[in-house]
Amino acid sequence: MVNMRSTQLQPTARQGFATTNDGLQVYWRVLGEGDPAIVCCNGIGVSTFFWEYLVRHFAPEHAVVVWDYRGHGRSSPITERHDVSIRQHARDLGAVIDALELDRPVLAGHSMGAQVILERYRQDADNVGGLVTVLGTYGNPLDTFQDLAFSRQLFDLVLQLTDSFPRAMNVIGKFGVAVPGAYDLGKLLKWIDGGRLSRHDLRQYLHHLTAIGFPLFFRMAREMGEHSARDLLPDVHVPALVVAAELDAFTPPRLSEALNEALPDSKIVWLEGASHAGIVEQPEVINAAVERFLRERVLPTR
Repeated sequence: MVNMRSTQLQPTARQGFATTNDGLQVYWRVLGEGDPAIVCCNGIGVSTFFWEYLVRHFAPEHAVVVWDYRGHGRSSPITERHDVSIRQHARDLGAVIDALELDRPVLAGHSMGAQVILERYRQDADNVGGLVTVLGTYGNPLDTFQDLAFSRQLFDLVLQLTDSFPRAMNVIGKFGVAVPGAYDLGKLLKWIDGGRLSRHDLRQYLHHLTAIGFPLFFRMAREMGEHSARDLLPDVHVPALVVAAELDAFTPPRLSEALNEALPDSKIVWLEGASHAGIVEQPEVINAAVERFLRERVLPTR
């Protein structure tokens, strides 16, 4: 069977920078044209590459926007004085939306990006057309890692060590992700689905993680752990889609169920057998679910 999307003309592409409220430049790239635009928000420590499967699928009919958080990818490098809170990332997202003059885009957030898009809705609900959370929760994710009773204490210890010995922790972190067995260890711990996740996709993530450095990663992890949008959920009045993974260790399934139940107009789709990397393990399932979401629940409201 011929894939009609693959036979269409190559979508137009453009790129640029948006200026944040504190003077930084955040990088954005747009592929394709058409409303509603889909704006993709990354997980912690990730650049735009995890969204490429979605970008290729939707760019023939929609403007699909990917962008890098401050200190990531081609965006401005940052120092200790710069804010890396979820609220600030949401304000940076607003700068991208304003720079591109987008009208009620659909905001998609992977992992930490789910918190970013919820916070953006809090900041400017009138210019959001829909929400898609992908393997993310509404807040305080450090408390629920693998549903361990001591999850937060473990992360607090790592954060304290990073504050006290940033160079040493950066070296240890880079060594840990560079060892040849990182992929196999992830499979063993069920942090990834080795049957579906390619080594290439994981390698892109680990390379970018070492590029931004572990001190920044853990600064952002602390902010992510402290943030919650739980109070906002009953007041979200746009359609939402919650993408959940059956074997997600970072966002346990019960959190996805709670998010779906708390949002007034939400549906949930499950990735069977997928891990927290389900965005690149089962992109075809996600693309089909988002396509239905746009056709049946977003487009009729425009």
